[in-house]
Amino acid sequence: MIDQLLKMAEGPLKDVLANSGMSEGPGTANAIKETLSSILQSKAQNGDMAAIKEMFSGSETHNDSPVVQNLAGDLTGGLMDKLGISKEQAIGLAMTALPLIMNYFNKKVDSAPGANNDIMNSVADALQAGGGSGAADILGSLLGGNSGGKGGMDLGGLMDLGKGLFK
Repeated sequence: MIDQLLKMAEGPLKDVLANSGMSEGPGTANAIKETLSSILQSKAQNGDMAAIKEMFSGSETHNDSPVVQNLAGDLTGGLMDKLGISKEQAIGLAMTALPLIMNYFNKKVDSAPGANNDIMNSVADALQAGGGSGAADILGSLLGGNSGGKGGMDLGGLMDLGKGLFK
């Protein structure tokens, strides 16, 4: 399910890559999405929830944050392999993409009802507990299209989201 979440941020990612002149071709955004999905799944399965917590913290993520720095190395290597680009190009892509993706979800959390910390911890706890369903409803609520006309998302939806991320 993490790949479905990252797909939500693909449009803004493509726009940023195109406007910055950093896109290495039509598959760049997809390569970033696939590689980051794999990295996040691996980290969560190993109990490292720092990136997921940062993604749902509701606070702005900067290039120099420890989470971005940690993910950048893995993402750089993956992009070099997938796109056949230099290390410098891959680092540039990673350092552009990571804060954008993190902040895409942080803005969703920040506009949701409930305390950001409660939402972040609930998602992390739900991920560690496993299980869950209702992915389509959750994705709809993240996009503001499936929450009774209110837009945004609620804590229950985020908890369900966390439970289904790594099915």
